[in-house]
Amino acid sequence: MSIPFPTAFHHMPTPAFVAEVSSGDIVAANASLEHLYLNVGAARQHTWSSLVNDASSQLSEIVTKVQRGEVERISARLEVGDRTLSAEISIIELDDQHILGYISHTEHLDFSVAENTLLKFALTESSAGIWMWEIEGDTISCSQSIASLLGCSLEETPHSAEGWHGRVHKDDLPKMMRTIQEHIKHKQRYYEAEYRIRRGNDEYIWVRERGRTYSQDSSGNVAKIIGFIEDISSQKALEEHLRSQATFDELTGLLNRGAALTHFTKQLGLARRQYTPLTMAKIDLDARGLLADMPLEQRNTAIHTSARFIYKKIREADILARVAQDKLLLLLPNTSLKDAQKLINSFLKPSQEELKVLEFSDASHLNLCVGLATFPEDGETIEELAQSANSAVEKGRTSGVAISIAE
Repeated sequence: MSIPFPTAFHHMPTPAFVAEVSSGDIVAANASLEHLYLNVGAARQHTWSSLVNDASSQLSEIVTKVQRGEVERISARLEVGDRTLSAEISIIELDDQHILGYISHTEHLDFSVAENTLLKFALTESSAGIWMWEIEGDTISCSQSIASLLGCSLEETPHSAEGWHGRVHKDDLPKMMRTIQEHIKHKQRYYEAEYRIRRGNDEYIWVRERGRTYSQDSSGNVAKIIGFIEDISSQKALEEHLRSQATFDELTGLLNRGAALTHFTKQLGLARRQYTPLTMAKIDLDARGLLADMPLEQRNTAIHTSARFIYKKIREADILARVAQDKLLLLLPNTSLKDAQKLINSFLKPSQEELKVLEFSDASHLNLCVGLATFPEDGETIEELAQSANSAVEKGRTSGVAISIAE
């Protein structure tokens, strides 16, 4: 094939190559890749499998994963003469038969530079500190700002998962580890965790950790994770203050019944004065009885996961509360019955990533049943609307439908 813009390809500062997908043969290499081998007096590799030092790696299979969005870059160990380099290979399709691959090194990544570059990959504009974890070798690299956050020197920052976990509060460690294990097991793109971590003065602060899969191996397994942590101690203090006022449900973090009634009454008054539609939804998290026989901790985890899944789907103006063990009440201001049905349908059609999270926590969107009631047709007070929505959800559960409308 003829390489588009051959001069630009040849002079790319990053080592790059063109390979044939079906055979895995490297049909062109730029000067940077050639020099990588010539500088140590070694012969350049001419096939994909020899380049990545993995005889079982098939380029065609990896390209398929790239097309499906399952892989962004491949982590590999390149044999260059008597050296083994840790590197990432990014793949771009040129046509049906060829790909462009370019190689980047993270073995000696300079985080002091990375904190001011696109390496933040748009996770945040104000991250407190960047880190990278190479899973196979269990090696963690931290930026200077993480050292500042932890109140220690850069040399004293954790350099392995064990070292990091040793700083996490023992009450938060199991949940934090489950979150990361789930991320790796299901080959997810992102994860988020909140926990307490010990600083150099032995005091604990609350942090939010956000991680992203940076590279994968030839089988699509997560090889490196990159992310950041930020201090959220002040936010947690505010949450604790609100919680002490009995505003939120402890298990789900949603409003409790008493707090919800106050908000619901206010919204109903606005709807009455402004002649705007308002819909109430009663949500049964266990319509099929799948949670009933679970141990308490497992059932609570499933309820928590289902509730947070729904919370992330609603709009900013909507109000969601937990009103019973496995029952939620959702108020949809300025929302007609038709628009409410569209929103509820999004709960019942989770993405593949959301489905994995639900399944991991023994929760299921198929276990949901929603009853809808509208103001003023189905009730002119909060109590009347709630009763109508409850009757609708009972009817839906009995008849086996996911969405039921009050009669």
